[in-house]
Amino acid sequence: MGNLHLLESLPFSKKNEINTLVENRRAFTLNQFELNVFETYEKSLEVPLKFDDLVIVNMLKGKKVMHLKDVSAFDYSPGETLVLPAYSKMIIDFPEATSINPTQCTALSISQQKINDVINYVNEFYPKHHGTASWEFQLDKFHFYNSLELTEITNKLFQISLSQNMHKEALADLTLKELMIKVMQTQGLLVLQENTLTNRSLFDYLKDFIRNNISDKLTVEVLAKKVNMSKAGLFRIFKNEFGISPMEFIIAERINLAKFMLSQRKSVKETCFTAGFTDVNYFIRLFKKREGVTPGVYAGQYF
Repeated sequence: MGNLHLLESLPFSKKNEINTLVENRRAFTLNQFELNVFETYEKSLEVPLKFDDLVIVNMLKGKKVMHLKDVSAFDYSPGETLVLPAYSKMIIDFPEATSINPTQCTALSISQQKINDVINYVNEFYPKHHGTASWEFQLDKFHFYNSLELTEITNKLFQISLSQNMHKEALADLTLKELMIKVMQTQGLLVLQENTLTNRSLFDYLKDFIRNNISDKLTVEVLAKKVNMSKAGLFRIFKNEFGISPMEFIIAERINLAKFMLSQRKSVKETCFTAGFTDVNYFIRLFKKREGVTPGVYAGQYF
């Protein structure tokens, strides 16, 4: 179970705009990207879909089952993002779609030229801290839950794309760049959390230190001293590479540990203190805000 940060549904097609009951498509084309809005009004199986450019896919309403090459089939629901490379073949099932309860999803296809421009820009002006790494899409981390910030940026881009604002192209270009950077930061954080970096870095060291001392009082001052940096410098590096502060990373690690403990049927109280929280009520509120349910409800799915 992940964060439940849901995107806002877009206006559905009018009757005279519906050409097919399966993956009815409306396209909003701007400079170097296109927003496609798909709606399905009846149960359907094995629907093919493919784009010529990298695509960011979001489910807004309903559920579908995704079949991708070399990946086991999985349910795809609102609150999640998919990032797929150009020419990825998707086979999609819509097991629950009806005329009364249609599905709605979006596919944001981005030209290779735009991708190159944004990646070159951030690599030149905001290079990553650890030497050999560079900004790029981590296409093995193609499926993840939306963060609040990612949801807000995506909603903003959709609103601009559908608007009649006279400065639409300029606003969309700026927001698309922001979205692409946030996606790359999110994927980079997933790589760090899953411990798959090939070269040990400052972030690996801090991650290991945090996990080994998770029950202790951890502060930015403690982390900065551990790597012989200023607080401001450490904060800047985290925000640049992952879009979060060091303290937000500590909290994320504590929540991950809490989820594991709850899945092992540990009590809420024991989980709270072992994961480094000092107040049970605060832990419950924070957990619900991050995961959409209380720790007790989360644990209940394992009983």
